[in-house]
Amino acid sequence: MDTTTAHENGRRRMPKRNVFETADLDAGREFMNAAYGTSLRMSGTEGDQLIRHARYDFGPFCVDDVTLSMETGYDADPLESLAVVEPRTGWVEHRWEGGGERVGPGEIAVIAPPDRPFTALAHNLDFGSVVLDQSLLTEVAGLAEDQPADTLHFTGLQPASPALADHWRTTVGYVRRVLATSPEAMSEPLVLGNVARTVAAGALVTFPNTGAGESTSQDGGDATPGAVRRAVAFIEANAHLDIGLSDMATAARVTPRALQIAFARHHDTGPWGCVTRIRLDRAHFDLLAADPDDDATVAAVAARWGFAKSANFAARYHDVYGVSPESTLAI
Repeated sequence: MDTTTAHENGRRRMPKRNVFETADLDAGREFMNAAYGTSLRMSGTEGDQLIRHARYDFGPFCVDDVTLSMETGYDADPLESLAVVEPRTGWVEHRWEGGGERVGPGEIAVIAPPDRPFTALAHNLDFGSVVLDQSLLTEVAGLAEDQPADTLHFTGLQPASPALADHWRTTVGYVRRVLATSPEAMSEPLVLGNVARTVAAGALVTFPNTGAGESTSQDGGDATPGAVRRAVAFIEANAHLDIGLSDMATAARVTPRALQIAFARHHDTGPWGCVTRIRLDRAHFDLLAADPDDDATVAAVAARWGFAKSANFAARYHDVYGVSPESTLAI
Protein backbone atom coordinates (compact mmCIF):
# COMPACT_ATOMS: atom_id res chain seq x y z
CA MET A 1 0.00 0.00 0.00
CA ASP A 2 1.28 3.46 -0.88
CA THR A 3 0.46 5.26 2.37
CA THR A 4 2.24 8.43 1.32
CA THR A 5 -0.07 8.77 -1.67
CA ALA A 6 -3.13 8.08 0.48
CA HIS A 7 -2.05 10.74 2.93
CA GLU A 8 -1.22 13.33 0.29
CA ASN A 9 -4.57 12.77 -1.42
CA GLY A 10 -6.17 14.20 1.72
CA ARG A 11 -8.17 11.57 3.57
CA ARG A 12 -8.69 14.49 5.97
CA ARG A 13 -8.51 18.10 4.95
CA MET A 14 -7.78 21.18 6.98
CA PRO A 15 -10.92 22.47 8.71
CA LYS A 16 -12.88 25.32 7.20
CA ARG A 17 -15.07 27.71 9.19
CA ASN A 18 -18.03 29.13 7.26
CA VAL A 19 -20.81 31.36 8.60
CA PHE A 20 -23.81 32.32 6.49
CA GLU A 21 -26.69 34.54 7.57
CA THR A 22 -29.61 35.97 5.63
CA ALA A 23 -33.24 36.99 5.90
CA ASP A 24 -33.77 36.18 2.21
CA LEU A 25 -35.50 32.81 1.85
CA ASP A 26 -34.27 32.26 -1.72
CA ALA A 27 -30.66 32.96 -0.74
CA GLY A 28 -31.05 30.69 2.28
CA ARG A 29 -32.44 27.88 0.14
CA GLU A 30 -29.55 28.12 -2.31
CA PHE A 31 -27.00 28.05 0.50
CA MET A 32 -28.57 25.11 2.33
CA ASN A 33 -28.70 23.10 -0.90
CA ALA A 34 -24.97 23.54 -1.30
CA ALA A 35 -24.22 22.93 2.39
CA TYR A 36 -26.05 19.62 2.56
CA GLY A 37 -25.44 18.39 -0.97
CA THR A 38 -29.12 17.90 -1.70
CA SER A 39 -32.04 19.69 -3.30
CA LEU A 40 -34.06 21.47 -0.65
CA ARG A 41 -37.37 23.01 -1.59
CA MET A 42 -37.96 25.36 1.31
CA SER A 43 -40.99 27.43 2.17
CA GLY A 44 -41.34 29.82 5.09
CA THR A 45 -43.57 32.46 6.59
CA GLU A 46 -43.17 36.11 5.72
CA GLY A 47 -41.92 38.64 8.24
CA ASP A 48 -39.06 38.41 10.70
CA GLN A 49 -37.13 35.45 9.40
CA LEU A 50 -33.52 34.53 9.85
CA ILE A 51 -31.50 31.72 8.35
CA ARG A 52 -28.11 31.30 9.98
CA HIS A 53 -25.72 28.46 9.30
CA ALA A 54 -22.29 28.15 10.95
CA ARG A 55 -20.16 25.16 9.96
CA TYR A 56 -16.81 23.68 10.83
CA ASP A 57 -16.07 21.54 7.79
CA PHE A 58 -13.49 18.81 8.36
CA GLY A 59 -14.04 16.89 5.14
CA PRO A 60 -15.38 13.54 6.35
CA PHE A 61 -17.54 15.22 8.99
CA CYS A 62 -19.00 18.62 9.80
CA VAL A 63 -20.12 20.34 12.99
CA ASP A 64 -22.98 22.75 12.38
CA ASP A 65 -25.01 25.33 14.29
CA VAL A 66 -28.22 26.33 12.50
CA THR A 67 -30.99 28.83 13.21
CA LEU A 68 -34.30 28.91 11.30
CA SER A 69 -36.25 31.59 13.19
CA MET A 70 -39.53 31.04 11.39
CA GLU A 71 -41.98 28.35 10.45
CA THR A 72 -40.17 26.41 7.73
CA GLY A 73 -41.14 23.43 5.64
CA TYR A 74 -38.93 21.67 3.16
CA ASP A 75 -38.57 18.56 1.05
CA ALA A 76 -35.14 16.99 0.73
CA ASP A 77 -33.45 14.40 -1.41
CA PRO A 78 -31.50 11.63 0.42
CA LEU A 79 -28.59 13.15 2.32
CA GLU A 80 -26.36 10.08 1.76
CA SER A 81 -24.68 10.98 5.07
CA LEU A 82 -25.55 10.47 8.71
CA ALA A 83 -26.86 13.79 10.06
CA VAL A 84 -27.51 13.94 13.81
CA VAL A 85 -29.55 16.86 15.12
CA GLU A 86 -29.91 18.19 18.69
CA PRO A 87 -32.37 21.12 19.01
CA ARG A 88 -31.71 23.83 21.55
CA THR A 89 -34.98 25.66 20.98
CA GLY A 90 -38.02 24.98 18.79
CA TRP A 91 -38.73 21.65 17.17
CA VAL A 92 -38.50 19.83 13.86
CA GLU A 93 -40.61 17.01 12.46
CA HIS A 94 -39.18 14.70 9.80
CA ARG A 95 -41.28 12.36 7.64
CA TRP A 96 -40.22 9.71 5.15
CA GLU A 97 -41.84 6.70 3.57
CA GLY A 98 -42.56 4.26 6.35
CA GLY A 99 -41.64 6.46 9.30
CA GLY A 100 -41.12 9.80 10.96
CA GLU A 101 -40.08 11.57 14.15
CA ARG A 102 -40.44 14.84 16.02
CA VAL A 103 -37.38 16.19 17.83
CA GLY A 104 -37.30 18.98 20.38
CA PRO A 105 -34.96 20.46 23.02
CA GLY A 106 -33.10 17.85 25.02
CA GLU A 107 -33.58 15.19 22.34
CA ILE A 108 -31.17 13.71 19.80
CA ALA A 109 -31.98 11.99 16.53
CA VAL A 110 -30.69 11.18 13.07
CA ILE A 111 -32.50 13.51 10.69
CA ALA A 112 -33.79 10.68 8.45
CA PRO A 113 -32.52 7.42 6.95
CA PRO A 114 -29.53 8.57 4.85
CA ASP A 115 -30.78 6.77 1.75
CA ARG A 116 -34.35 8.12 1.74
CA PRO A 117 -35.95 11.40 0.66
CA PHE A 118 -37.82 13.15 3.45
CA THR A 119 -39.95 16.15 4.31
CA ALA A 120 -39.60 18.38 7.36
CA LEU A 121 -41.49 21.02 9.25
CA ALA A 122 -39.43 23.23 11.58
CA HIS A 123 -40.77 25.73 14.10
CA ASN A 124 -38.43 28.52 15.28
CA LEU A 125 -35.62 26.00 15.30
CA ASP A 126 -32.13 26.50 16.66
CA PHE A 127 -29.98 23.38 16.74
CA GLY A 128 -26.55 21.84 16.64
CA SER A 129 -25.81 18.99 14.27
CA VAL A 130 -23.04 16.66 13.16
CA VAL A 131 -22.89 15.28 9.61
CA LEU A 132 -20.73 12.20 8.93
CA ASP A 133 -19.75 10.70 5.58
CA GLN A 134 -20.62 7.07 4.99
CA SER A 135 -17.01 6.32 4.07
CA LEU A 136 -15.79 7.48 7.49
CA LEU A 137 -18.41 5.39 9.29
CA THR A 138 -17.52 2.34 7.19
CA GLU A 139 -13.82 2.73 7.98
CA VAL A 140 -14.36 3.12 11.71
CA ALA A 141 -16.79 0.20 11.78
CA GLY A 142 -13.88 -1.96 10.64
CA LEU A 143 -15.54 -3.18 7.47
CA ALA A 144 -13.33 -4.54 4.74
CA GLU A 145 -13.01 -2.39 1.63
CA ASP A 146 -14.47 -5.13 -0.60
CA GLN A 147 -17.71 -5.40 1.38
CA PRO A 148 -20.88 -3.98 -0.25
CA ALA A 149 -21.53 -0.31 0.43
CA ASP A 150 -24.87 -1.09 2.07
CA THR A 151 -23.32 -3.48 4.63
CA LEU A 152 -23.46 -0.67 7.16
CA HIS A 153 -26.84 0.91 7.70
CA PHE A 154 -28.60 2.36 10.72
CA THR A 155 -31.56 0.41 12.05
CA GLY A 156 -32.56 3.04 14.59
CA LEU A 157 -32.50 6.82 14.35
CA GLN A 158 -32.54 7.63 18.07
CA PRO A 159 -29.97 6.74 20.74
CA ALA A 160 -30.32 3.15 21.91
CA SER A 161 -30.57 4.34 25.55
CA PRO A 162 -30.47 7.54 27.63
CA ALA A 163 -26.92 6.62 28.67
CA LEU A 164 -25.86 6.42 25.02
CA ALA A 165 -27.54 9.77 24.35
CA ASP A 166 -25.30 11.21 27.07
CA HIS A 167 -22.35 9.45 25.45
CA TRP A 168 -23.09 11.24 22.17
CA ARG A 169 -23.39 14.60 23.98
CA THR A 170 -20.03 13.95 25.65
CA THR A 171 -18.42 13.08 22.31
CA VAL A 172 -19.72 16.18 20.55
CA GLY A 173 -18.92 18.30 23.60
CA TYR A 174 -15.31 17.12 23.44
CA VAL A 175 -15.04 18.18 19.79
CA ARG A 176 -16.55 21.57 20.52
CA ARG A 177 -14.18 22.12 23.46
CA VAL A 178 -11.19 21.34 21.26
CA LEU A 179 -12.49 23.84 18.71
CA ALA A 180 -12.97 26.46 21.42
CA THR A 181 -9.72 25.99 23.33
CA SER A 182 -7.24 24.44 20.89
CA PRO A 183 -8.33 25.43 17.36
CA GLU A 184 -4.73 25.37 16.15
CA ALA A 185 -4.51 21.67 17.01
CA MET A 186 -7.28 20.90 14.52
CA SER A 187 -4.99 22.00 11.69
CA GLU A 188 -2.75 19.00 12.40
CA PRO A 189 -3.62 15.97 10.20
CA LEU A 190 -3.20 13.41 12.98
CA VAL A 191 -5.45 15.34 15.37
CA LEU A 192 -8.02 15.76 12.63
CA GLY A 193 -7.97 12.04 11.86
CA ASN A 194 -8.28 11.08 15.53
CA VAL A 195 -11.17 13.47 16.13
CA ALA A 196 -12.99 12.26 13.01
CA ARG A 197 -12.74 8.64 14.15
CA THR A 198 -13.82 9.58 17.68
CA VAL A 199 -17.02 11.18 16.37
CA ALA A 200 -17.73 8.29 14.01
CA ALA A 201 -17.14 5.74 16.77
CA GLY A 202 -19.54 7.72 18.97
CA ALA A 203 -22.24 7.53 16.31
CA LEU A 204 -21.72 3.80 15.80
CA VAL A 205 -22.06 3.18 19.54
CA THR A 206 -25.02 5.51 20.05
CA PHE A 207 -27.34 4.67 17.15
CA PRO A 208 -28.34 1.05 16.38
CA ASN A 209 -26.67 -0.20 13.20
CA THR A 210 -25.43 -3.26 11.36
CA GLY A 211 -21.77 -2.28 11.50
CA ALA A 212 -20.49 -4.74 14.08
CA GLY A 213 -21.20 -7.81 11.97
CA GLU A 214 -20.15 -11.33 12.87
CA SER A 215 -16.61 -12.62 12.93
CA THR A 216 -16.03 -15.41 10.44
CA SER A 217 -14.02 -18.58 10.99
CA GLN A 218 -11.45 -17.18 8.56
CA ASP A 219 -11.11 -14.04 10.70
CA GLY A 220 -10.35 -16.25 13.68
CA GLY A 221 -7.87 -18.32 11.71
CA ASP A 222 -6.10 -15.23 10.36
CA ALA A 223 -5.74 -13.65 13.82
CA THR A 224 -2.16 -14.78 14.24
CA PRO A 225 0.93 -13.31 15.93
CA GLY A 226 2.31 -12.73 12.44
CA ALA A 227 -0.59 -10.44 11.62
CA VAL A 228 0.19 -8.40 14.73
CA ARG A 229 3.88 -8.21 13.84
CA ARG A 230 3.12 -6.98 10.33
CA ALA A 231 0.66 -4.40 11.65
CA VAL A 232 3.08 -3.10 14.29
CA ALA A 233 5.84 -2.79 11.69
CA PHE A 234 3.46 -0.84 9.47
CA ILE A 235 2.44 1.46 12.32
CA GLU A 236 6.06 2.14 13.26
CA ALA A 237 6.88 3.06 9.66
CA ASN A 238 3.78 5.21 9.16
CA ALA A 239 2.93 6.69 12.56
CA HIS A 240 3.46 10.18 11.14
CA LEU A 241 0.60 9.63 8.65
CA ASP A 242 -3.16 9.60 9.20
CA ILE A 243 -3.51 5.83 8.92
CA GLY A 244 -6.75 3.96 9.57
CA LEU A 245 -7.71 0.48 10.69
CA SER A 246 -8.19 -0.65 7.09
CA ASP A 247 -4.64 0.52 6.27
CA MET A 248 -3.24 -1.52 9.14
CA ALA A 249 -5.29 -4.56 8.15
CA THR A 250 -4.16 -4.34 4.54
CA ALA A 251 -0.53 -4.20 5.64
CA ALA A 252 -1.13 -7.20 7.92
CA ARG A 253 -2.83 -9.05 5.03
CA VAL A 254 -6.01 -9.73 7.04
CA THR A 255 -9.45 -8.18 7.44
CA PRO A 256 -9.97 -5.34 9.94
CA ARG A 257 -11.98 -7.67 12.17
CA ALA A 258 -9.25 -10.33 12.08
CA LEU A 259 -6.67 -7.71 13.04
CA GLN A 260 -8.74 -6.64 16.04
CA ILE A 261 -9.02 -10.26 17.15
CA ALA A 262 -5.29 -10.78 16.64
CA PHE A 263 -4.39 -7.82 18.85
CA ALA A 264 -6.82 -9.02 21.53
CA ARG A 265 -5.15 -12.43 21.52
CA HIS A 266 -1.50 -11.57 21.08
CA HIS A 267 -0.90 -7.98 22.21
CA ASP A 268 -1.40 -6.01 25.40
CA THR A 269 -3.44 -3.35 23.66
CA GLY A 270 -5.63 -2.91 20.57
CA PRO A 271 -4.53 -1.50 17.20
CA TRP A 272 -5.33 2.06 18.22
CA GLY A 273 -3.64 1.64 21.57
CA CYS A 274 -0.54 0.58 19.68
CA VAL A 275 -0.76 3.63 17.42
CA THR A 276 -1.11 5.93 20.43
CA ARG A 277 1.84 4.35 22.23
CA ILE A 278 4.14 4.67 19.22
CA ARG A 279 3.10 8.27 18.60
CA LEU A 280 3.71 9.07 22.27
CA ASP A 281 7.25 7.72 21.86
CA ARG A 282 7.76 9.91 18.78
CA ALA A 283 6.55 12.94 20.72
CA HIS A 284 9.01 12.06 23.50
CA PHE A 285 11.90 11.98 21.04
CA ASP A 286 10.80 15.33 19.56
CA LEU A 287 10.73 16.90 23.02
CA LEU A 288 14.22 15.57 23.75
CA ALA A 289 15.53 16.87 20.42
CA ALA A 290 13.84 20.27 20.60
CA ASP A 291 16.09 23.32 20.47
CA PRO A 292 15.10 25.84 23.18
CA ASP A 293 15.88 28.62 20.73
CA ASP A 294 13.18 27.36 18.34
CA ASP A 295 10.33 28.23 20.73
CA ALA A 296 9.03 24.67 20.69
CA THR A 297 5.99 24.05 22.91
CA VAL A 298 4.50 20.94 24.44
CA ALA A 299 1.13 21.75 22.84
CA ALA A 300 2.65 21.95 19.37
CA VAL A 301 4.56 18.67 19.74
CA ALA A 302 1.50 16.94 21.17
CA ALA A 303 -0.71 18.12 18.30
CA ARG A 304 1.87 17.09 15.70
CA TRP A 305 1.50 13.52 16.99
CA GLY A 306 -2.28 13.50 17.20
CA PHE A 307 -2.98 14.64 20.77
CA ALA A 308 -5.60 17.37 20.63
CA LYS A 309 -5.59 18.32 24.32
CA SER A 310 -2.19 19.06 25.82
CA ALA A 311 -3.50 18.26 29.32
CA ASN A 312 -4.48 14.73 28.25
CA PHE A 313 -1.12 14.35 26.51
CA ALA A 314 0.70 15.45 29.68
CA ALA A 315 -1.16 12.88 31.78
CA ARG A 316 -0.33 10.04 29.37
CA TYR A 317 3.26 11.21 29.12
CA HIS A 318 3.72 11.28 32.87
CA ASP A 319 2.25 7.78 33.22
CA VAL A 320 4.83 6.41 30.76
CA TYR A 321 7.95 8.48 31.45
CA GLY A 322 7.43 9.54 35.06
CA VAL A 323 8.01 13.23 34.36
CA SER A 324 6.07 16.02 32.76
CA PRO A 325 6.61 16.81 29.06
CA GLU A 326 7.60 20.33 30.11
CA SER A 327 10.48 18.85 32.13
CA THR A 328 11.69 16.89 29.11
CA LEU A 329 11.43 19.95 26.87
CA ALA A 330 13.54 21.96 29.32
CA ILE A 331 16.42 19.47 29.31
